[in-house]
Amino acid sequence: MGKAKNTSKARRIVVLNPKGGSGKTTLAFNLAGYLASTGRSVALIDMDRQGSSTRWLSNRPAKMPPILGICPDTTEKDGRSPASVPIPEHIDCAVFDAPAGLTGPELVDYTCGAHAILVPVMPSDLDIHAASRLISDLLLVAQVSRRNGRLGVIANRVKERTIAYRQLRSFLSRLTIGVIAVLRDSQNYAWAAALGLGMNDMPKSRVGKDLEQWAAVTDWLESRLAQPLNARDLRRPEASEPAPIPRKKLDGMWTSVAASLLLAALATWWFAKDSGPVPETSIAMVSGMAIEEQEQIAGHEGELIDAAATTDPIAEEAPSPAAMIKKKWQLDGVAKIGDEKIVILRDQQDNSTRQVVTGQDVDGWIISDAGADYAVLALDGAEVRLDLEFTRKL
Repeated sequence: MGKAKNTSKARRIVVLNPKGGSGKTTLAFNLAGYLASTGRSVALIDMDRQGSSTRWLSNRPAKMPPILGICPDTTEKDGRSPASVPIPEHIDCAVFDAPAGLTGPELVDYTCGAHAILVPVMPSDLDIHAASRLISDLLLVAQVSRRNGRLGVIANRVKERTIAYRQLRSFLSRLTIGVIAVLRDSQNYAWAAALGLGMNDMPKSRVGKDLEQWAAVTDWLESRLAQPLNARDLRRPEASEPAPIPRKKLDGMWTSVAASLLLAALATWWFAKDSGPVPETSIAMVSGMAIEEQEQIAGHEGELIDAAATTDPIAEEAPSPAAMIKKKWQLDGVAKIGDEKIVILRDQQDNSTRQVVTGQDVDGWIISDAGADYAVLALDGAEVRLDLEFTRKL
């Protein structure tokens, strides 16, 4: 990746989604419309080859607050990089409508130095899976830190009284990324798009409910634009740059970062609960999720050592091995990839997750059998069956 060529001081807002039809462009030009309505000098940068943001700008009435449209030649190699887009010095905010299907290394160009990164997610299994992959790449490859809150998720085109919305809500509740707003499925967005308007430009009597939902988006955006970037936000991780994990820290990983690992197994669990096939990419998220958290682990090793030192394993009568394994592990799902089954277990003590292929061991017990809603662990002729619980609230 080349170094950024831009010297503009504009605040950058990036809208990302790897899948078409997610409402990414609609979100981008509505953000530009809002920012322009506040008196800021705004540029809307159309990096998507479909050119939908550019078309919206061409329909925008001259009497509305102006927005500068920038449409690089994305057929050229340099034109695909946001770093190569010339942004005039007078621009206060630049909204990037990113193309679909960005690869991991390309995400670095879009996220490095961005004040706000938004990911719209629609209520469907395909969209949920695509979003989980994108969030994984943002955390692992682009190394976007979650701690300063510049990454936000928007539940988009939602119909609240549907099973699909309940499924999306279940997915979002398990994220460690902020869900900043829920936007309903409204024809007002299509009407506004055809007129070159944003929701803030529409008659309040018509879009009052939509504006109520948009308040959460604009409040979050204003807080992000007011917060300066730190050194990590401006650092450009190279594709070849390894993300080291010290061995000592890795040994205590499950205790220290249990909440973060939930995202890693989430896409797999989601598909597994319906006994459907799980794309291989969703399985591969676990090992990398720990990379994002290595800074959070630092400083806690002593606590883990102290806790282990104060535990006397002989103080109480030890339960049977079968009782211990059943008390410790709960089945969270079973995924099937080809002829291989992957069992997803949750540690009931620290809420961390672990994925094990049938035939491998868990605390010395072998995963001898697994179905859509159960797994069997065997040790020296003894067997323990773990059943999937379906009692979680959606």
